Amino acid sequence: MNVDERFLEGLHLFNAGEYYDCHEVIEDLWLETPSEDPHRNLYKGVIQAAAAYYQYNRGILSGAIGLYRTAVLYLEPYTPIAMGLDVKGLVHELKTGFARLDKWDGQGDPPPPPEEPKVFFSEEAEV
Repeated sequence: MNVDERFLEGLHLFNAGEYYDCHEVIEDLWLETPSEDPHRNLYKGVIQAAAAYYQYNRGILSGAIGLYRTAVLYLEPYTPIAMGLDVKGLVHELKTGFARLDKWDGQGDPPPPPEEPKVFFSEEAEV
């Protein structure tokens, strides 16, 4: 499987909770990826997921919820696995983590932050 090193680095940064850096690394890859590449939106989905957690941690909840929703939209077509990434697992982590925030009406204290997600990657998985 031919997976760009920047994608792997970004996934490592995601798992380390370095969401801003993950976003930056994979965004560089996304910007260089031709629009006809079938994995371009996969990269964008991971970028959006990282940005959602980053914004939540910064207290920008409306931005976090919007990014979470678009991340899921970009990622779901790639389930269950794409380029070795367990996309189904990542979508599940997002939906579970952001469920309370997604239902929050903006009144009172916001729900607690989502648990730190982990993405899983297998080099043996089919592209």
